[in-house]
Amino acid sequence: MPHTGKPSKACQVCKQRHLKVRTRVITQQQQPEIDRDATRRNCPGYAEGLDLVLRDQNHVAKAHSERRSIHDQRRKGPQSPASSSSSSSSSSSSSSSHLSIPPPLVVYSSLPESQDFYAQAFFVNGYVTVRRDPRAEHGFLEILPYFFHKLPSNPALSLAFAAVAHCYFGAWEPAIRNAEQLTVQKNYTMALGALQVALRDPQECISDEILMAVCLLAFFEDTISALKSRKRAEDHIKGATALIKHRGSSAMTRDLSKWLLIAVANALASQMPVQQVPELWQDPEQMPYNPATLLNGMRLQAANVLADAAQWLSLNTSDDGSDERRTEILFRAKFVDSNLATWPSLVPSDLWPMSIERSVIPQAIIEAGLHGDHCDIYPDTTICDTWLMWHTTRLRLFGLIADINQAESKNSAVLSYQQEANNIFAAVPFMLGSKTMPADMFDTGFRYPCLPGETVSVEHYHSAAAFGGHVLFSPLTAILE
Repeated sequence: MPHTGKPSKACQVCKQRHLKVRTRVITQQQQPEIDRDATRRNCPGYAEGLDLVLRDQNHVAKAHSERRSIHDQRRKGPQSPASSSSSSSSSSSSSSSHLSIPPPLVVYSSLPESQDFYAQAFFVNGYVTVRRDPRAEHGFLEILPYFFHKLPSNPALSLAFAAVAHCYFGAWEPAIRNAEQLTVQKNYTMALGALQVALRDPQECISDEILMAVCLLAFFEDTISALKSRKRAEDHIKGATALIKHRGSSAMTRDLSKWLLIAVANALASQMPVQQVPELWQDPEQMPYNPATLLNGMRLQAANVLADAAQWLSLNTSDDGSDERRTEILFRAKFVDSNLATWPSLVPSDLWPMSIERSVIPQAIIEAGLHGDHCDIYPDTTICDTWLMWHTTRLRLFGLIADINQAESKNSAVLSYQQEANNIFAAVPFMLGSKTMPADMFDTGFRYPCLPGETVSVEHYHSAAAFGGHVLFSPLTAILE
């Protein structure tokens, strides 16, 4: 503990003798000197003035604490007869003393961290910094660290991040779940207030930080909806869409802005049916390219078809133009599906799933639940998520074609729908393993399928526990619908 007060100019000898010391200036240097009225002896002082400021005071503080402990023991008075007799049996010298030995001084190596630190560290280590294949990156969690490289950070973004972090921390820690709910609601409410203030600023409302804050709040809505088993809320993702339209192409100059735009498009296409999206999102020349981003453009086209079909089916009209509208929607659905059918040919061969037969699947996984006689193995969870998005989009289109198609060609769409559902079920063992109940994130006591002669990596135990249920929620919901 460094000394922070005004240092004395006297040496240790003068301080013990209580001699008054004054300072005189000799050759532009300050040198302590004994007051001539007190004594004629010179004070050597300190060699360097910096030593007065940086001298160690830990031993002084420790001695002061020990003296205070002894003083407190004396004020309490002598020990009781029972305690004195017990102490005398342990040591012969303690029988003649009424004072107990002061407890040792506890010195902590570091200060305890706040609950905010633990929640945010858990979310970053568990969800943000997970190893991902760059060819499958299309979300906003991958680019989240780039928004916290400068200080001070945006208030709306920081509060939205804190709300999401506490939400996931409370979901994984049942012992503090009730306490975390209050913190989650507090951070969420404060994030909404900071976001409203930022949206009133013409410059700040078009910044990437505000768009990222809205994406985090949309992610928060999805998480709460999944935890409470209710329909997805779309308020914040619609707000992100409105911000994209307001920003326009002038805000797409940085690579970070383009990746953020791709992340919004991915979130928007996951909540089908949706409203029409800006044409800017469908321009592949301006956006970074990988198989996942290419799939996003196809999924947005499918989202538009499903949105128009849902609007037409809700009207349930039987006028003269109904057949023409049916034919138009059916043509568009088949056209988009034909584009989706070409997507696997654009994916590198090392990103394709590999099927393993029932005979090499661990028995614990079979007992947990295996649909069919095989399951699929993917390179990692993010690539599995991308393939499941492809299967889910085609499944929704086949369901639409089966609903509005004529009876003679309806059976083909139903068979295709069943095939896509089987492909989704085949990915469940890879994401959930032998789990049948919730477990800790870093629990390695479960079994996951793997190729013959290989072992499951530690990264997969981590990423599957973190993202497995979240990735499967949307595809399985689409099947049940």
